Amino acid sequence: MNRLQTPGTVSIIMKDGDKKQAEISPLGKIAAHVPDLIVYGDFTQEVPCIESFDGVLLFVDISGFTALTEKFSMNTNLDCGADQLTQTLNHYVGDIVEDVLIFGGDVLKFAGDAILALWRVERCHIHDIITLAVKCSFSIQQVFSDYDVEVGLELKVKIGLSAGHISKVLIGDNRHQYFLVIGRAVDEVRLAQNLAKASEIILSPNCWELCDRNLIEVEKIQGERAVRVRYIKNDFDNEEFFERCTAHLYQHHTCENFEILRYASVLAPDEELEKSLRKYVMRNVLRKIDDNQPLEYLSELRPVTIVFVNLQFDETANALHLCKAIQDANAKITGIIDPLSGKINKLFMFDKGCTLLCIFGLPGDKQPNESTHALDSAHKIHLFCSTSLMKLKIVSVGVTSGPVFCGVVGHRVRHEYTVIGRKVNLAARMMMYYPGLVSCDAVTYTTCKLPHYFFEELPFIEMKGVMNPGTVYKYLGFSEKTMIYKAYLTQEQNDHYPLLGRKKETDIFENSLKTFKQSRKSQVIMYDGPMGYGKSQLMAEIAFLGQAPGQKVVAIELTKINIWQNFFAVRTLMAMFLGIDTCKTYDARQYVLVNKLRGIVEDEYLCLLNNLFHVKFPTSEVVSRMDNDERNTQMEIMLRHILKQIRDKEVVIFVIDESQYIDTVSWQFLEKMIRTVPIFVVMSLCPDNRKARLPCPAAARIRNHHNTVYIHLRELPPSVIVQKACQDLGVVSIARELEIFLIQRSHGNPFYCEELLRNLHFNNVLQFHVLEEDEEKEDEWDNIFTRGVLKAQASKSPENKEEDLYICTIRQNVKLHNIMLPPTLKGIALAELDNMTPSEQMVVKCAAVIGVTFETELLLHILPEWTKMKMNQTLATLVDSRIFQCFGERKEVHAVKSTQSVSSEELCISSQTVKSIGQGSDLGPLVAERLKQEEMVMHCKVMGFCTPLLQEAAYELWLKSQKEALHLKCASYLQWHAHQCKCCGQGDFISFHRYAVEGMLHNIDTQESRMQFLTESTLNEAATVLVSEMLMKVELSRRNGSKDTMPAVHTTEFSKETFRMPSKVRRSLSFLFGNKRHSPDFLLRSSADPIVSSLSTESTMARNNEETIPSLPIQRPLVMQDSFRAEDTEIEFLNRMDEIILLTEMDKKKIKTISSCECEEILESVIVPLSHHCLAVEDNAWAFYYLLECAAAYVYLANNYMAFTYLNTAETLLKSLDAKEKGISQFEESLLYSLKGEVSYNMGQINLAKKLIKKALNLLKKGFPLTIIGAFFMSMVETSKHMSHQKKQFSWQTHTGREKRLATLYQQGHCLSLLWQIFSLDLAISSKKFARLAALMKVNCAEETQDESQIISSYMEFSLCCQLMGCQHEWMKYELMAIKRSSQLRIVGGGLLTIAKLALSLAYMKLCLGNMALAIQLGYRAHKLCVLLKKPKLDYIVLSDLFRALFLNTRFSEAVEVLSWLEELSFRDDNVIGKACFISGCLDLMLYAGFSFKPFKHCLDFILTNETNCILMSQNSIMLDLYSSLAIWFARLQLWDDFKEPFEKARRLLRRTSTSFSANHGFCKFVESEALLLRKYIEDSPEKARETLGKMARDLEQAISQCSTSPVYYPRVYHLKAYVQLMLGYDDYSQMFLEKAIQSSEIYGNHLELSWLEITKEWWFTGTAPMEDCWLNTAPDFPVWKTGLALDKTTYSKTKYLLKVPEFESDSLFSELESEESKTEQF
Repeated sequence: MNRLQTPGTVSIIMKDGDKKQAEISPLGKIAAHVPDLIVYGDFTQEVPCIESFDGVLLFVDISGFTALTEKFSMNTNLDCGADQLTQTLNHYVGDIVEDVLIFGGDVLKFAGDAILALWRVERCHIHDIITLAVKCSFSIQQVFSDYDVEVGLELKVKIGLSAGHISKVLIGDNRHQYFLVIGRAVDEVRLAQNLAKASEIILSPNCWELCDRNLIEVEKIQGERAVRVRYIKNDFDNEEFFERCTAHLYQHHTCENFEILRYASVLAPDEELEKSLRKYVMRNVLRKIDDNQPLEYLSELRPVTIVFVNLQFDETANALHLCKAIQDANAKITGIIDPLSGKINKLFMFDKGCTLLCIFGLPGDKQPNESTHALDSAHKIHLFCSTSLMKLKIVSVGVTSGPVFCGVVGHRVRHEYTVIGRKVNLAARMMMYYPGLVSCDAVTYTTCKLPHYFFEELPFIEMKGVMNPGTVYKYLGFSEKTMIYKAYLTQEQNDHYPLLGRKKETDIFENSLKTFKQSRKSQVIMYDGPMGYGKSQLMAEIAFLGQAPGQKVVAIELTKINIWQNFFAVRTLMAMFLGIDTCKTYDARQYVLVNKLRGIVEDEYLCLLNNLFHVKFPTSEVVSRMDNDERNTQMEIMLRHILKQIRDKEVVIFVIDESQYIDTVSWQFLEKMIRTVPIFVVMSLCPDNRKARLPCPAAARIRNHHNTVYIHLRELPPSVIVQKACQDLGVVSIARELEIFLIQRSHGNPFYCEELLRNLHFNNVLQFHVLEEDEEKEDEWDNIFTRGVLKAQASKSPENKEEDLYICTIRQNVKLHNIMLPPTLKGIALAELDNMTPSEQMVVKCAAVIGVTFETELLLHILPEWTKMKMNQTLATLVDSRIFQCFGERKEVHAVKSTQSVSSEELCISSQTVKSIGQGSDLGPLVAERLKQEEMVMHCKVMGFCTPLLQEAAYELWLKSQKEALHLKCASYLQWHAHQCKCCGQGDFISFHRYAVEGMLHNIDTQESRMQFLTESTLNEAATVLVSEMLMKVELSRRNGSKDTMPAVHTTEFSKETFRMPSKVRRSLSFLFGNKRHSPDFLLRSSADPIVSSLSTESTMARNNEETIPSLPIQRPLVMQDSFRAEDTEIEFLNRMDEIILLTEMDKKKIKTISSCECEEILESVIVPLSHHCLAVEDNAWAFYYLLECAAAYVYLANNYMAFTYLNTAETLLKSLDAKEKGISQFEESLLYSLKGEVSYNMGQINLAKKLIKKALNLLKKGFPLTIIGAFFMSMVETSKHMSHQKKQFSWQTHTGREKRLATLYQQGHCLSLLWQIFSLDLAISSKKFARLAALMKVNCAEETQDESQIISSYMEFSLCCQLMGCQHEWMKYELMAIKRSSQLRIVGGGLLTIAKLALSLAYMKLCLGNMALAIQLGYRAHKLCVLLKKPKLDYIVLSDLFRALFLNTRFSEAVEVLSWLEELSFRDDNVIGKACFISGCLDLMLYAGFSFKPFKHCLDFILTNETNCILMSQNSIMLDLYSSLAIWFARLQLWDDFKEPFEKARRLLRRTSTSFSANHGFCKFVESEALLLRKYIEDSPEKARETLGKMARDLEQAISQCSTSPVYYPRVYHLKAYVQLMLGYDDYSQMFLEKAIQSSEIYGNHLELSWLEITKEWWFTGTAPMEDCWLNTAPDFPVWKTGLALDKTTYSKTKYLLKVPEFESDSLFSELESEESKTEQF
């Protein structure tokens, strides 16, 4: 059957989606880009050539394509983009092409949103073919006349037909060839289409003359010879008609096979034909075809620069004239744009005009300066065409830049690569509406970075189909005359827009300038940094700083064009130096030069300056006898002499921005001048090449000169990026979500930050609000971070309070992580990506789907049909090109990040020798280095992008369907690794999570293997047996009173006597525990719960394992009967820990290497990416599962912000799902609310946390009473249940089928643990009863699980809860029960970890209670176990608490040693919380011990650099401590301007902290700073003192209340209360509180405070002579104490800050507050 079918058959073919399509041959893939007119043409003719024939032309114009493209290109959402646009375009255009092909037509060209088709036929049969083309037109209009697309736009078609004589013109060369059709029929078809309206078909006059008028019904168009077709008459046989047309068509290349639409698509291999056809296809497309990549990979929305060239020929030009002119134009244009990576995409001709569409920035061709290249090319093209082409009337060029759709449009058997978009239309309209010019749009004007005098603004003209075109400029081109002396800095110093984050860089300039003035030796400073690092603003700042009496600053900014102008840089510098840059005439310049150089240069040599400065001094006889070389030499000598003479009068500072554009001659002159004349030069440069080489040898020699300081600019720290964002937006603060977005995506580059903000603002994502005070506003989940951060940062607001202060937030329902890159940033990344080979691009794009870091095994898994060898070779190339960086293991990713973060805080001043471009290297070392690189890659498991921006841009290049397929492959691979590390049991981050969710078990290991992991991964069988049997013998011998000897232990046995305290301090106490960080639920999780740790290597603190644990008498504040049993049990527990530590160390060689915990690495490299992959493939159930796992893991890592982020994502997903189809279990909903409650609690949102936890318990079917009566009855039930559990003896087993129940029990227990801690913060009696009930319910849940670790944890929690209730008997009982229960644990892996947590919990409790000796002993042992178990995350807490205990006990030597361990551990693992604890300890040493471990500046820099760290910002207690320490420091030194900001930040955090030890520590510090502020106000501003006193009274009362959980800080609070009373003039009250403070110091073992109190007492009351303030005399340069030095306590015991009394009249000022203050007497 003939392939030419009837219209009825067409609809069947189009609807039959199941029809099998023939496979396209390799040659057919190339032929798909070329029409049959070329495929079956004559390739023997030499180009250029002309061939004439008759035929019918059909022109289809699709209206709405530009709007559709614009709709997608303006959408910032990653989910909408090129893929959807490609599908829409190809579905629509492809069907039109299919109609044309079915009706026997040949698609000649795709002109953006138009299609030109041809039916080639003999003249005698043309009437039938016109009818056939009309039938094809009606078929197209029937289906596509009104076509609605998904985004709410409508596509319509307009069709024009013409017929007659047509000429085919072939032009080009042996590499590239193009064709176009010309003639009357071509001109008429465009005119006919222009006359058509939507859904109309217009016949040209000649077509109407040649058609069969008996079959076609038309109507005339007024004033036109063309006609509008109404319909075709049906009075003829369709089948006979189509057969006749088939016979008429010239060389009709169809196939009898019904499955083949176009015969050219199945062409057999033909080497000669392929070679000929390849000339008509763009190289970008051929590279994809040759690499066997789908052409869909070429489709993308990308920023490009469009150059439309229109050549309008004279009416007298015939075909031969046109052929010759177009050939010449094509050859010249190709020669101009090809070296600059420009491409001719389209070439067509209408109305005696030839139009060429040139594109810069297509895939594979992106260059950093494409706008500059395009403008320069356009100017050269315009100049050539207007002067060299025959019969040319006018040439017009339009240049635009911006995002467009670039891709393959059409059908699978006939398509072309094209560009579509608003910028394409704008360039075409500018070309036509601004004839005879090179015009460009505002974007091109801005991005080209050419001087403004290269352009001239054009008048506004309304252009058809273009809305808001913006300013249009005329490009004047480059000329020496226009550029003379014009190189001023484009940026100026602005007080309202200060330079941020470059203080160290400007300090280097000022210090170097001082050195230069003294030494009189040349000095060069080179600032090197990538584009966008703010070098221009830095140069403007330096130019401003250099302006001082006796100093002259000459500053210039160069552009890329200047590098091609010999001597431009020196000429411009000297012209500005001599003051002739502003002179407009020869005479003016000569006049200035004569006056300036009088007495310096002899008149006969002034003529040497003629060419240099464009002057006309008469040539002297001496100069006339010189040749050119002699003149140049003499001129250089003269210039150096001028500089030297004027240099003696004033200091000259040359500032050169963009110095990489200095021409070679100028570099050579500068080098000579630096060596002979003492000058001061400051440069900024941005090397264009990856190897960072300088442009010429002279530049390299300057760089390597001994007087050159070469500075690598670092990225801005996160805090500065946030400051810059506020500065750019004109607000005092931005939302936390926006902060994280900018920090993560700007990568410290200020330009990136600006572009991201501009893009968000342009797309209406940002919202601005007036800052309002709403301190008492009810807690809200969405504002947990936002409000706190906004208020904290608002403290930086200006002094002028009359103006409204604004904050910036994000519009609701906007997902910032889905925001696409701005076109500018995408263009930067694409320029690097396009310089890679197709294989390299494929690797980069696939790696981008995985993430910024990726495993090489996973990359190989998703690469399409790649071998490992091919991948490794490509990876080696990318590593060598600094696209990727290699990590050996996952943990090395964190190590590198740590190194980068540390180095970014410090200035990098390089002293290494650099080479210039062109300097070679030996081939041998290069080959050896390459082989070494490949070997390293072969062993590399994890790699990462050097530039995260490249990863984002590469990811956006994928089409949505492609991304989904790759995400699915990634998810299927990662699911097998989505569990905790071996060290932590390979379980879930939420206990038994997988068992509680249906369908989650098929690819995860069983729980039984999880419970047995320790014997397999930690100890070998022999070591396990050895340790267990030895401990059993020890236990048995102890119980039987055996005197069997044991190996010597490095610790001393404890007796009851050693626990006794002086009788005067024996008393009963009841205390409260409430620490979010040290909470028992965190410290004593079961072995099934993770303690997620970061990088762990073999212990770097080997000395810790060999030291002896100090033994001191342990003091106890209890003397009742239970205390003796407690003392015995505690002694046994300490001895047991000693034995465990000793035996573990003795058998260390027999133990398998203990693997470090890698849970954090797994979280970031597996779980987090897995959640993203699941979201991308819209697998909602799995996505929700892994989002919860991410949130839980981040909570364990103390990164509450990231947990908050993933919980928000999970909640949004849950709300978006249909109630019937969501597939989310009630258990998982409870997890969501439980985790939200925990984050709220951690962030101090207590009421919100309580509400969320109760909601989670309801979902878990664990009701909690609302009233006190209900609590009473439930307590009775829970007590009875607990008693029944006590009578039963369970052994831990995991029975089959019980795991789901265990998941619920674990979660119930976790919620109850949080709930009792929440209730314990309220001092009301009813709340304490609720707290006890929740703690008891937690115990019952734990006992029901039969998990020993859970039971021990619950006992410790209940013990701590009983302290609050004052139930001393129960407190002691459950503490002892927990200790005794621990003796039943297996002393391997999980048992050891539980004992370490128990020791930490006990140590923390003893620290709070003031039992320092026992706290210290437990802390040392817990630290030992953490080292042995490689649990650095746990060790941070241990060392921090141990330092506090030693510090409060004034054991400074040991405290500093512990602090050094904490420093080593935290900086080794780059743990920001550990670092913050270390900095807090350093500040405490300076504030209260009188010596320093790290200088104050180091501590301040850390806080300023990391205060916006998302992990640290969520630690309110730590930040309160740090800010309060800064406030105390500045207040003591009377630096009140510096005091304000940290004080206000600390105040904002007060109500957002819990009552933990760390929070109370910070609270006491804040009250101290408040007291110092009160003293200042009393002395300076009595009107402010009254308000401050009221606030402080409330804060003191709250401090007394909170210290019930940490009574060791009672002395500090009483001390401060005594000080306030003294300042108010109440000496009696002051003495009373001072005595209370001294007494409580002795009771609670706070020796540090006691030593301060003794000095205070002497200073205030008992001293006979004025005391010297040793602290103020020493500060800020405290003596530095190093680890290992012996330290005498008395040396620093008197270095305490003296709390001085202000001078004032208390009776008149504070009499009204007397009654209020007297109320505090009870405390």
